[in-house]
Amino acid sequence: MSSSERIKGIQVHRPIIYGSHARLLTDEEKATAPPGHTHRWTVFLTSATSPPPNKLPSGEIEKDDIDYLPGGEDDLSYLIKKVTFKLHDTYPQPNRAFDKPPFKVTETGWGEFVVQIRVQFIPESSEKPLTLNHPIKLHHWGVPIEGLVAPPTEGGVATGTGTANTSVVNTPAPEPIQEPTPAATPVPPEKKEDDQEEVKEEIIVTPAPIGESSNSVKEGEGSIVLEPTQTSEQIHPVNDEIIVQQDLQQQHTAAMTAILPVHSWQYDEIVFSDPPKNFLDILNEHPPKGLPKINRRAKTQRDEYDSGSTGQKKSKKNGRQSVLGSRANTEFQSPTPSVIGAGAGAQNGLVGEELGSADVPLEFSLEMERAEYNKLAEARRKIIDQMDKWRERLIAQEKELAKLKQEVKGI
Repeated sequence: MSSSERIKGIQVHRPIIYGSHARLLTDEEKATAPPGHTHRWTVFLTSATSPPPNKLPSGEIEKDDIDYLPGGEDDLSYLIKKVTFKLHDTYPQPNRAFDKPPFKVTETGWGEFVVQIRVQFIPESSEKPLTLNHPIKLHHWGVPIEGLVAPPTEGGVATGTGTANTSVVNTPAPEPIQEPTPAATPVPPEKKEDDQEEVKEEIIVTPAPIGESSNSVKEGEGSIVLEPTQTSEQIHPVNDEIIVQQDLQQQHTAAMTAILPVHSWQYDEIVFSDPPKNFLDILNEHPPKGLPKINRRAKTQRDEYDSGSTGQKKSKKNGRQSVLGSRANTEFQSPTPSVIGAGAGAQNGLVGEELGSADVPLEFSLEMERAEYNKLAEARRKIIDQMDKWRERLIAQEKELAKLKQEVKGI
C-alpha cells in the first residue's frame, strides 16, 4: 500500500477550542493604547484539553488570571502547518499568520467584527485548508451574575454598561484623530455621498436607555446614533418598582462589564475522513490528551462569582451547559462546518437555550460530554414518545375513517 493512499472507512477526531477573550483596558494599558480604544482582546485556536490549574502550598487551587484561555494542553503543530487570522481591514497587517503554537492574536480596539480563521494542514494530510469564522465579543450578554457590586458612577449613571442579548455594537466611537495612527484600529470611516455601502458596514448603534425607544436617526461623525423618541413611559408616570428593577439591571450589567472578562469560545472537533496512511501514522503517534473527568476549575463565571445562588440553583443553571452548546453565543453562525473530508463533526448551530457570557465554560470535561450525551438521549426519547403518540392517534383516526366509510355504504 502506498503511503499516500487513503484508508477507507476510518475517521480520526481532533478536539479543538476556538474563539475570543476580551476585557476592558486597565489605566496603564489605556496610556499606551491608541485613542478611543476601550478593550483588549485575544482571538485563538488551540487543543481542547486545558492544563491542570496550579495548586498553592495550602493545597487550594490557584485562581487563573483574568487573561486565562482554555485548552492548550496539546501541541497541534504535528497536524497544523499554519493558522492565519484575518482581522478587520483597518488593522495594520490584517492577515496574521502563525506556523507554530500558540495560535492567537492579541490586540486592542473598540468595535466588534468577525475574524476569519484559516487552518492549513501539513502536506501529508492531503487536505484542503479549513476556514472557521468567529465574531469577537466585547460586551456581556445574557442574564447578569447576581451579587456583583456595580462600579463607581458618574453623575448618578453607572459607567461601562454593556449590551445583553443583542447584535448591536455598543462601543464608544474613538476620539477624532487628525492623522492616521497605525494601531488606532478599527477607525470608523467618514460618511460619503458616493460610498453608502461602506458606511453601512461601519454603523455603530448606541442603544437608547431602558424605557425609551430608538426610532429617529441622527448623523454623527463616522457613526449613526439613534436618538430616543418620546414613549408612553415619558408621558405617563412610571411605577417606582419598575424604575428600581431597571436600575438594578443596569448595575448588574455595569458590574459584569467592569469586573469580568468576556468569554466567547466553543468546543469543536476536526474530523479527518479516510486519511492517507502516512498521515494516519502521524495522528496515531500523537493521540490527544483526554478531557478531565470533572471540571477542576469553576465551571463558569456564574459559578465563580454568583455567591448569592444556592447549590440547587447553580446546578439548574449549569444544567444548560453542554459541549456543543458552549459555543460563541451570537446571532452569527459560521457557514463552514469544522469537518474535514466526508465525516460529520459537531454542528455549528446552538443546542438548546442560548448561553449568556457568564455561562460559557472555563474548561471542558468528560462530565460535560456525558451531560451532552444524556441531553441528546433524553431529546431522542421524547421524540420517540411523540412519534408513538401520533402513531396511535393515526391508527385510531384510520379506524374511525373505515367505520364511517362502512356507514356511508350502508346508506
